[in-house]
Amino acid sequence: MASERPTPPVARPVVHRDVVCPFCGLGCDDLIVEEEPPATLAVCSTDCPVARERFSRTPAAEPPRVAGVPVPLAEALEAAAAVLAAAQAPLVAGLGTDVDGARAALSLAERLGAVVDHALSDGLYRNLAVLQRTGWIATTLAELRNRCDLLLLAGPDPAALHPRLFERWVAPAPAFQTPPSREVVFLCGEPLDATRVTLSGLPVTVLAGDPAKIGEAAAALAAALADPSRVTGAAGIAAEDIAALAERVRKARYAVVAWAAAAFEAPHADLTVERLVRLVHDANRHTRCAGLPLAGHDNVVGVNQVCTWRFGVPLRTSLAGGAPLHDPHRFAWTRYGAVADAVVWVSAFQPEVPAFSAGQTVIALAPPGTVFADEPAVFIPVGTPGIDHAAHVFRSDTVVALRARGLIDRGLPDVAAVLAAIAGTLPQEAPAC
Repeated sequence: MASERPTPPVARPVVHRDVVCPFCGLGCDDLIVEEEPPATLAVCSTDCPVARERFSRTPAAEPPRVAGVPVPLAEALEAAAAVLAAAQAPLVAGLGTDVDGARAALSLAERLGAVVDHALSDGLYRNLAVLQRTGWIATTLAELRNRCDLLLLAGPDPAALHPRLFERWVAPAPAFQTPPSREVVFLCGEPLDATRVTLSGLPVTVLAGDPAKIGEAAAALAAALADPSRVTGAAGIAAEDIAALAERVRKARYAVVAWAAAAFEAPHADLTVERLVRLVHDANRHTRCAGLPLAGHDNVVGVNQVCTWRFGVPLRTSLAGGAPLHDPHRFAWTRYGAVADAVVWVSAFQPEVPAFSAGQTVIALAPPGTVFADEPAVFIPVGTPGIDHAAHVFRSDTVVALRARGLIDRGLPDVAAVLAAIAGTLPQEAPAC
């Protein structure tokens, strides 16, 4: 009688615990991610749509391409270096990368005399423009969670951009306050259905108003704080509701005004942010109050931090004149991109690359599977920080850099290594006479 063959063991998924999510800026560090060989990931500990979609996107590695033709990595590096050596007005942008990738990108930009900017700097600069003009009083996510007893959310629900904000930082009871509860007020915005569920244990007030007139509502609230006799309605919110909110702010022990500037759709959104910052300033005449600007997708906060400590100025800076020249209007990538003759576009977190004009030569560093409107001159597939390799990314509140570990190995290089290799392939500068 023939012996029976043993049944091969069933491969079980590898479980990664306490995984850091590097994608939206909240820096959630409690994810459970299952890995199915060879390189399929699935988040099983949260319904966060950002985490689930980003971790699940792990197509197999593909070779670099030059003019659409697959080539070895060394050949792609040489082609990229040749393009950049001949460029007269280069742009290093996108910059969706980790801290090491940002360092390498800025070093390459300095070598080239390029302009540097992040793909998502529009939302960032709605905040930075106000910080540069007036300064502000800001807090952290930890202070929000542990001390805040009144959270005022200005504008659209920030959970649309940062899905776990309320679950991680608002719904948990404060650690340094008695009684351990807080009130949440939506000003000129309405909570998403998921937000209502998460905040079901807290008192929530919705003053929907007109989302295009957030600044007017903030100004009316500031006026009511200064003089209760000057209360008026604003942005479709009744005067009595403004008065009641002003009284609640006065009685708060630690109020926080939070907003996601990237979600503001009205023109001159930085002026809306300025009104909110002035509201925080005026509230501090009566109680303790701080602002919480929310940003951080694709490590935009971290890249800006690297640029600031490296050159003393933030993004939207030219390195062409021997000294950094910061101009947030002139050197926005959407504007400078119209005149740049060569573009290095870095997008390691997501496979989306904008279309550039026909006269520009584009070198793209992006994940495998990226679809281009027009094939770039050079495409080098790179790994995703926090998935293919370990990485440091900054949290939205700018004070914490988190280390995300690598989970899988698809054989993809990281952005820092590729950019350093391109810089090493550039012709050596002639020594000074």
